Amino acid sequence: MYSFGDQNIWDEHDWESHINEMTRRHEKLRNLIETDHDKSPRWLEHLKNTPTKLDAVDAFIEEELLIEESHFPMDEEDMDEDEELFPDEEDEWEPDEENGDLFEEQGEGNDLYDDEEEENDHQDDDDIENLFEDIFEDEAAEASLYDYTSLENIAIYTDARDLSADLLVFSDSHPGYMSHPGFLGLVSDTLIISSKLAAAYSMGFDLEVLGANIAYCKKALARANEALEHLQRLKDDPLQASEYYDIHRRLFELRNNIAIHIQDTRRFFNSQL
Repeated sequence: MYSFGDQNIWDEHDWESHINEMTRRHEKLRNLIETDHDKSPRWLEHLKNTPTKLDAVDAFIEEELLIEESHFPMDEEDMDEDEELFPDEEDEWEPDEENGDLFEEQGEGNDLYDDEEEENDHQDDDDIENLFEDIFEDEAAEASLYDYTSLENIAIYTDARDLSADLLVFSDSHPGYMSHPGFLGLVSDTLIISSKLAAAYSMGFDLEVLGANIAYCKKALARANEALEHLQRLKDDPLQASEYYDIHRRLFELRNNIAIHIQDTRRFFNSQL
């Protein structure tokens, strides 16, 4: 945890501990979705009830995000009892009419302060754009990060999402693969990569939540490593060599890009403290 002005900023490790604890507490919610008498992956049900493979992937990701959102409830007890959400208008601060505004008395000094603050704001915007310029596929040259960013424009997310859908399409021509536990595990891991990256994006890029963003990306990276292990066990049985190497190439590249993204985001986080 870091101190930033009057705030205590959680780093990725603080957020990771919180998310892991909330995951443990909300395991009952998952058990309601995944019943004991049906141990098949949930995405198989989406596959039956959606018109396309990509729709099935999106339905799974949306369901995962709903579960992740339950980790961050809006609890009124967490608010300070003395803190008012909407303060009364008469309690708002007003300048002393007799003595005037403090900053007005400073004259040109106030303008200098504003110029320095504006320059710092521009520098922060430049840092953000430099950090994410390689991640976004469609970047508006004169827009700030929040003007043009959308989940579908984040390359590592779309790569994971497309790979998941392609694995489902691939299984249509190889129906026997869907009964192979290793192949089901590979698809599940790839889907969870997408959902964790979506969860990272949903946390945002502000300093106070950037640690959570990194924590979710680390979970995506862990799943990518597990997917590669699953894939390794499928080599030659049931996958043929050409099938294996094509999937391995895409998954290996995705894993590396997620790792680079984590390093860049962590570097940016540390630079803002």
